[in-house]
Amino acid sequence: MTMWLRKSEKDRRLGRNTPIPTQVVSNEEYHPLPQTKDQIKVEKRINQLADKYGKKLGKSRREFFQTTGGMAVSFMAMNEVFGNFFQVDPAEAAEEDAYKELWPKDQFIFDCHTHHVRPEGTVEPLFFRKLASRFNKELEGVDPQEGDLKFRNYVKEVFLDSETSVACITGLPARTMEVIDTDEMVEARNTLNEMAGSQRMVSHGLVRPFEVDFLEQTIRQATELKVDAWKCYTGVPELGGEMAWTMDDEELIYPFYETVRRHGINKTVCVHKGLPLPGADIASAHPRDMKKAALDNPDINFVVYHSGFKAANYELPPGDGFIGEDGYLAWTTDLVRDREATPEMTNVYLDLGTTFGHIVITHPKIAGHFFGQTIRAFGADHIFFGTDSVWWGTPQWQIEALRRFQISEELQEEFGYAPITDEEKTMILGPNAAPFYGIDANEARKAIPDDALSLLKAEYRHDGVSPSNTQYGWIADNTRNT
Repeated sequence: MTMWLRKSEKDRRLGRNTPIPTQVVSNEEYHPLPQTKDQIKVEKRINQLADKYGKKLGKSRREFFQTTGGMAVSFMAMNEVFGNFFQVDPAEAAEEDAYKELWPKDQFIFDCHTHHVRPEGTVEPLFFRKLASRFNKELEGVDPQEGDLKFRNYVKEVFLDSETSVACITGLPARTMEVIDTDEMVEARNTLNEMAGSQRMVSHGLVRPFEVDFLEQTIRQATELKVDAWKCYTGVPELGGEMAWTMDDEELIYPFYETVRRHGINKTVCVHKGLPLPGADIASAHPRDMKKAALDNPDINFVVYHSGFKAANYELPPGDGFIGEDGYLAWTTDLVRDREATPEMTNVYLDLGTTFGHIVITHPKIAGHFFGQTIRAFGADHIFFGTDSVWWGTPQWQIEALRRFQISEELQEEFGYAPITDEEKTMILGPNAAPFYGIDANEARKAIPDDALSLLKAEYRHDGVSPSNTQYGWIADNTRNT
């Protein structure tokens, strides 16, 4: 029988802490998927390569996985199984200097899609409280409590174990879900920024149009909490007074657009589309409503989370099973076609959260179609980097995967896709989304190296980097006896 299990629990039980995930994880918004045959091959090959190169360096498999060489062999294994979709040099596996020489330095990384959560049963990084106390004297001598461990693990995974410069904390505007609310997200943002002494985190405000006081709450979140952007979730299950809705509902949601417009509030509105929650209204989860909403409200910036990607029947089958005629990708291609047919729909942007992590480890060919289509229709400057971490663990492997990813020549020739350039990938990784959250990427790049969080990271690295190499979402587990 297939069961739901936290990926972190399985990793601890079986010792499968590879630098990149070899199985899709669910953030509770869709059914988790069984490991495919190709993913099993990738996992096996990663372990083989780690043993080979680790032995030469006198490191155990686990120790090797915590190095840049571990990341390199992961992409080497992906290329062996899926084809040449990732730029990787075997020299990276044996020499850290080779990695430093090959890959960009000091990029501005803005992850516009993160969550924080405490993985059950995980030993939390108590060192964060100890090290942070030198920058915040109020923490000296204070024993950490279970409630505040949630945030510390997030900081370790996102800021210490990755190159993330700034992150946006987001949530689900559904009271039936066990998620943090806007006040808690803003508290996390303020706590980190105060400790860092610079802007390292921004926060969403949650939009719940099915509540009678949601316009008043909009103003409160903007004026009192000073949220940095907005998050909508149209396809919520109709439970506990909640209701599915659409972004082009003139009676229900247009008053929200008018409120942010009239009060001079941030006009960046993010909306979950695709990846329908089990029990959700499928029609409301589809991005077809974005066209009218965007055209009727040209001064609002709409960010389609997950890029509207629908995992068919809640699963992404191996091979080419998900790719339709002419490279059709359910729902995302529908949004692409709307944009191509409507040139004035320039205020719609796409977030990569979970979609990229989902497809790049299951079948990179789908990722090739995804980037080929979305860049052609929207432009690379309309794509925002998001990871849905910490469900996927540290964002670092997705940063690496995007840097290295390339659309195959085969797909370029057959479908007329342009290659994705290093410049475009650099834009997607951070500068594209930054101004929509009031961030000047160039100024942030100057301030971040000297802030307290960077000093904390330097100490962490000096004492020995120890990435968990795990993910905290749910997986389909049928290996309880493995």
